[in-house]
Amino acid sequence: MRSLTDQHGRVVRDLRVSVTPRCNFKCTYCDPLGMGHQEPVGTVSVADVDHVVRAGAGLGLESVRFTGGEPLLRQELPEMIYNAKRTPGIHDVAITTNASLLKRRLPELLAAGMDRVNISLDAIDPEAFRLATGGSIKQVWEGIMAVMEAGLHPVKLNAVVIRGINDGELIRLAKLTEQLPIHMRYIEYMHLNNAGAEEYQRSFMPGREIRARVEAALGELTPVPTDPSAPARLFKVPGWQGAIGFINPVSEPFCGACSRMRLTSDARLRPCLLTDRELDVREALIAPDPIPAIQEQFLIAAHRKVASGITTPLERPRTMVAIGG
Repeated sequence: MRSLTDQHGRVVRDLRVSVTPRCNFKCTYCDPLGMGHQEPVGTVSVADVDHVVRAGAGLGLESVRFTGGEPLLRQELPEMIYNAKRTPGIHDVAITTNASLLKRRLPELLAAGMDRVNISLDAIDPEAFRLATGGSIKQVWEGIMAVMEAGLHPVKLNAVVIRGINDGELIRLAKLTEQLPIHMRYIEYMHLNNAGAEEYQRSFMPGREIRARVEAALGELTPVPTDPSAPARLFKVPGWQGAIGFINPVSEPFCGACSRMRLTSDARLRPCLLTDRELDVREALIAPDPIPAIQEQFLIAAHRKVASGITTPLERPRTMVAIGG
C-alpha cells in the first residue's frame, strides 16, 4: 500500500468528509446553511463518498470522520459508514455531531459499524447553550448519555470557547470529567466565519487563558500521553475519570504534526483547514475509472504532483459549516 506524504513530509492518515452543509443549530462560530429538507445541488452522493474513501485508503488513509453541517441530517449517513467500515485499510470510522438527533439514530449508526463519536458541547447551562448554539441542551445530553451507555470510547466533547458567550461555562464543563470517562476538549475560536476583525479579537480566548482558568478552579492538571498527530493536548485532574484537552490552532499551531485532509460537501479536497486552497474532484468522480483519477487528485492536493485545478483564494472564503470541521 502506498503512503500519502505531503511536501513537508507529513503522512496523511485521516480523512474528514462533510456530507451536508445543512444544520439544525445556529452556532455563533459556524454560519449554518439552515435545515431545508433537500441537500443543495452538487452535494456529494453516497457513491461519491465511497469512491473518495476507497481512493484514499489505497494511498494509506486509515480513518474517516463524517462531519457536516450536522451529519445526522443526512439520511444516507449509515450507508456511508457501512461502506467506509468495510473498505480495506480503514480502521476507524467516526462522526462529529451536535448530538441533537443522536439518541434516535444511534442504533442504525452502530449497526453500520460506527466506532466513535465526537460531540459539540459548548455549554451545559440551558441558557448559555441556547446563546451559543440556538438549540436545546436536553436532546444533546440524551444523545451523550446514549453513546456512553452503548460503550463507545472515548467519547470526545468539544467546546469552542468564545469570550462573552460561553467562557462562563469552562469549569462546569471540566467538572464533567470527574465522574465520566470522557475527553472534554476546549477549542480556540478560529476566524472562519463572517465576524469582523475587531469582533473576532474581542471574542477570541487563547488556550493558555482557558487552561489557567481551569487550573485556578480545579488545581494543577497532570499531562496525559497523547498521539503527537492528535490536535488535543490532554490533561487530567488527579483521581478523576476523564481527561481535559486543549486544542489551540490559533495560538499554538500544530501544522507540523497534522495528518488530516478534508473533503467538502461540494466535492473539493481541502488539504488545510486554515487556508482557502482547494481542489475540485468532480471530474475525477465521473471518470470511467474513478479510483485512480481521485488518487491523482489526492497526490496533487498533497503537492506530490503538479496540475491545474487548485483554487486560491476562493471567491468567498468558506465558513466552518461549508468546510466540515
